[in-house]
Amino acid sequence: MDRRIYRIVASAAGGAAVAASVMLIAGSPASAATLDCAARGGDRNGQDQTMVDGHSACRAVVDPTSSAISHVEQDGIGAADARDGGLAAGFGLFGGVGAAEARGGMLAAFAFGPDSLALGRTTSSPFSVVLSGPGGRAAVGDADVGAICDGGPTLVFNVATGQGCFSDGTSTWTLP
Repeated sequence: MDRRIYRIVASAAGGAAVAASVMLIAGSPASAATLDCAARGGDRNGQDQTMVDGHSACRAVVDPTSSAISHVEQDGIGAADARDGGLAAGFGLFGGVGAAEARGGMLAAFAFGPDSLALGRTTSSPFSVVLSGPGGRAAVGDADVGAICDGGPTLVFNVATGQGCFSDGTSTWTLP
């Protein structure tokens, strides 16, 4: 990879860290469970772990060559599905829904706060990230889907396509 790609990845990671910090500070209802689901390849048939507690739920699914984790806090929903050597992470925090489906490569979906939704599905990206804050709707996919940011604070980036977006809840900025 050339320096431009490294700069884009570093900028996206830095932006993701800042956005995650801001979203964590935003208010959220207190209650419910903390759940962790994890699945690692190695088993001939893969693994599937699902946990439900009240309004919280997590799921991690993999084939024999992949790994997936999901984490849930306070009425969130997290799901991660990895295949073909992929790594997937789905985090639903404080009422958010984060779901990641990776086919090869790495994908992370983080939803923070009430009514936030972060969805991702990639088959060709070495790394993609989706972040959504209270009221936000964010999605990432391959080139045909691109990057979608709507509603509240959101951040999306896909290294393979170079597509991304950022929304502060009022304005939205996009990369091609």
